[in-house]
Amino acid sequence: MNSILNTLIIISLATTWVDYARPILNKLDYKPFNCSFCLSFWISLITFFITLDPLILTTPLILRIIERRLL
Repeated sequence: MNSILNTLIIISLATTWVDYARPILNKLDYKPFNCSFCLSFWISLITFFITLDPLILTTPLILRIIERRLL
C-alpha cells in the first residue's frame, strides 16, 4: 500500500513540476527537468534505492500509460 502511495506522489510531483512550475522558472529547461517521464524515472530510481521496493520502478510506465490515455 505504501508503494502505491509513493507512486502516486511521484507522478503528481513530476507532472505538476513539468506542467506548472518549470514554465514559471524557465531556468531548468533541460533534461530531466523538462520531461515528466524522465523526472519520474529518476525520482523513482532514487526512491527505490532508499526504500528497496521494486514496485516503485513501475512509476514511469504508469505515468506513460496515464499520459497516453490508455488507462
